[in-house]
Amino acid sequence: MARQTIEVLEGAGQIYAGDRLLRETRYRLEVTSEPGPEGVASTAVEGSIDITGMGEAVVLAGAERLTLRLEDGRRLSFTLGSTAGRIQAHGRLQE
Repeated sequence: MARQTIEVLEGAGQIYAGDRLLRETRYRLEVTSEPGPEGVASTAVEGSIDITGMGEAVVLAGAERLTLRLEDGRRLSFTLGSTAGRIQAHGRLQE
């Protein structure tokens, strides 16, 4: 069975490095589920942030870990995967 989208999240959020707010930005995330061994599904988060006009994109791309705080308060640990705004999530969305 193929990967299935279970939730699409879009909105305005804040990017943090540790406790320091770096900037506010638009985001689009897709939460997917894929069946695993013995019927246990695994979830993944993929997405991007809007870095239009963001001079610090190169700096963010080099950062170890950042946190995106979504409109609903959930958080996602990530690194910037490209200067086009693609992110690489580390783990799941946290309450």
